[in-house]
Amino acid sequence: MPVLSVAHDVVCPWCWVGRHQAKRLKQEFPTLEFNWLGFELLPEGLTYTPPPPDPDADKKPPVPTRLELLLAAEGLTLPQKRKPISNSRLALEGAEFAKEQGRIEPYLDALYYTYWEEDEDIADRDVLREIARRADLDVHAFDRCLDERRYRDRIVEFDEPAHRAGVWNVPTWMFPEKWVAEQPYRVLREMAARFVAEATTPAR
Repeated sequence: MPVLSVAHDVVCPWCWVGRHQAKRLKQEFPTLEFNWLGFELLPEGLTYTPPPPDPDADKKPPVPTRLELLLAAEGLTLPQKRKPISNSRLALEGAEFAKEQGRIEPYLDALYYTYWEEDEDIADRDVLREIARRADLDVHAFDRCLDERRYRDRIVEFDEPAHRAGVWNVPTWMFPEKWVAEQPYRVLREMAARFVAEATTPAR
């Protein structure tokens, strides 16, 4: 069974698109599985600084951003968040617990939905417990793993540790032929088709 590793962080809008793309890939290639790897975009000590507004913006015709172009190509509308960006470290550690319990996809579905559609703070332990419940996980065991920081070392932080691992953007799709990031579905589909075909072709 072909397994494709994907570096992601739930707080990244490109990864919200990537989750939708992964579901489309799964529909087209049912044997394809995903290994979701937590890469923390905003670890402690690293803050997000939005770019300054263009002082001449009102004089120029509007130009879509790269993300807006991708959303248009995918036919998606990014939910509007009002709360600040969450610290995702515990949520990503919880994903490692869910992975070991065989519940990673339900957990990520609940995690992304809670953060983006419900605009909740996924650094809040009560919010994470509810996500665990929605994913049908043992909430007490989930809590213990977070208290113990059992999976702390599995999460890779930006910038330098992530760069050393070869990840500069999320989502990064780790296809055997090459790693790609922030791609339109057409590119991912073509690469996935080759990956699945090669993985399922009997060796001669």
